[in-house]
Amino acid sequence: MGGSAAVATGRLVRPMTPDDIPAVAALFTRVFRPGAAAPDPALSAYLAALCFTAPGYAPDTGSMVYDHPCVGIRAALLSIPLRFRFDGAPVTARLMGSFMSDGREGQVGAARLSRYFRAHNHDLLAADSASPVSADHWVTGGGLVLPVQSLEWRRVFRPARAAALQLRRSLPRIGSMVALAPLGMADRPIRRLRPALSVQPATGLAVERVEAEAFRLAVEPMLARFRLRPDWDRAEFDWLTAQIDQNHRLGQVQFRLVRDVTGEPMGGFLFCGRSGHHAEVFNILCRPAAENDTVAAMLADLDAEGYAVAGGIAQPFLMTALQRHRWLTLRHRGFFCIASRHAAVMEAIRADSLYVGGLASESWSRLQADF
Repeated sequence: MGGSAAVATGRLVRPMTPDDIPAVAALFTRVFRPGAAAPDPALSAYLAALCFTAPGYAPDTGSMVYDHPCVGIRAALLSIPLRFRFDGAPVTARLMGSFMSDGREGQVGAARLSRYFRAHNHDLLAADSASPVSADHWVTGGGLVLPVQSLEWRRVFRPARAAALQLRRSLPRIGSMVALAPLGMADRPIRRLRPALSVQPATGLAVERVEAEAFRLAVEPMLARFRLRPDWDRAEFDWLTAQIDQNHRLGQVQFRLVRDVTGEPMGGFLFCGRSGHHAEVFNILCRPAAENDTVAAMLADLDAEGYAVAGGIAQPFLMTALQRHRWLTLRHRGFFCIASRHAAVMEAIRADSLYVGGLASESWSRLQADF
């Protein structure tokens, strides 16, 4: 499923190059950090790694800029090439990230970039945090909104600490004054009064800590149930998990396998976190018909390790398993949009025979909060 993308719309839209990094960093700061006097000193290095070091990078699958000959770069759309497979054939997906424009000329540039990123030009495009207006543009351009993947599940284990962590995230100045340790003591009687806060694993199952490569090899066969799925070869998987590891705000990246009564892997999950805090679950995979046991084993393991709350992107094949658990809620996280010029790919997407999100999302990017 090869073929290069269509020629960029207009002579001012072109692939981003390493020489553009200072200008894009300045544009990012003006648009997303308007109170900052100058770009964060570490931003340029991060943009270089994010935009140009992915194993599947090529100029025609990377980020794009609108470069006006008189005023320079006034709009940019960052994208990361990711390797996927559709019915076994390789497909290059572009994960769309920060979309930025500045001033009147930037508005013109944003419109031209939007026309370039239309479904009929590309094998596969995805964005996991689109606004309502952006989602409308995706649909107008031939794409789809994935309603389930636009949701985040959240399971509370220790409500007092979970509330404090949410306050820290929503109102940092106030939340930073709340001490977490006393709240841990408050959670003990709450959990006694509300036994359903604790999660009991299925009998005979075991959760094992493993290294990244052992996890990748074990879950690779579990992806085969999906017609459209990530192609996690070792180079790309290692690159993606290395990007997560750099995001210290999320905590340490960790890998778990769920083993059945015979000791064989039946499921697995990849997450970041620190005990007593939030566990950000990026990916959950399992054999067909093992969804209930895998989700129960995952939640029981995170509870036993002392996490206050866990959450992650929802997936259609996991919805029944997730909704079996009390104290689990679902909320909108941003519109997950996807598009392809191939009718067969769009058919598979409509039939929910796809696996996206987690590593194939913006949730691990340091651009969300660090700069």
